[in-house]
Amino acid sequence: MNYSNIMEEIKSTRDYKETVVKSELLKEIISAGDTALENHGLDIVLFEDGEQTKQKLEGKAGYFGKFIGAPHYIAVLGDDGRKSKEDAAYIMEMMRFKAHKEGLGSCWITIPNTDEIKADLGIDAARSLCGFLSIGYRYAGIFKKDIQEKAFRQGAIEITYMDEWGNTPAWEDLEARGLDQVFYLTRFAPSWGNKQPWKFLILKNHVILAVEKDSSTDTDLDTGIIKFYFEKACVDKGLSLQTAEASGEFNIPESYEIRAVYNI
Repeated sequence: MNYSNIMEEIKSTRDYKETVVKSELLKEIISAGDTALENHGLDIVLFEDGEQTKQKLEGKAGYFGKFIGAPHYIAVLGDDGRKSKEDAAYIMEMMRFKAHKEGLGSCWITIPNTDEIKADLGIDAARSLCGFLSIGYRYAGIFKKDIQEKAFRQGAIEITYMDEWGNTPAWEDLEARGLDQVFYLTRFAPSWGNKQPWKFLILKNHVILAVEKDSSTDTDLDTGIIKFYFEKACVDKGLSLQTAEASGEFNIPESYEIRAVYNI
């Protein structure tokens, strides 16, 4: 899969055709999620009857309070820990990329992780509803064109610091480290409300991912998404990448916390 092209093209779809997606294609999309991260205690659930699912959730969930109608939905279930949510987000993005490659649209939907919602969906109350996705064919064509623009994102140098926190690099600095195209692509990562609550600190042979602490939103999903974009951008640009322990003094401000350290 060419991740770079999809990162530049993909956007959230909030208007779908009623056309049902073939079961074989839906299975391929779920398989992409299954193989992204194995043995992480997560389960993927497909809701093929979109209309029935919409009736159960409308008024209870949605994006900024508005539920998005679609022919199908996909959920990822896990425990209630941070790691499960990060991994779920990573898997969801893998499925979104596969869906885009196959000509389908998708969108993250905020679903309260409550016993009532899980009962409505027939989900075991002991499982955590980590992520929820709408999926189907985009509503566009002769009579209705897809005019939705890609959401605004900060630029590559706006999400990175070099050598020390607060030191914004020049584009030439990123080029010299071979990271210019990596962060150009990473900047396209979606986040809740398009807040982009992350910064990357490039320090010697490390790249440190720090995510803003914000009690008003759950940043675990955002963290999984930005990890996916950064790691896959490195893959596409031929950079060798290894995760490392967050040891050492990086002088990250208290309003942020380190969520990943990479050796490159």
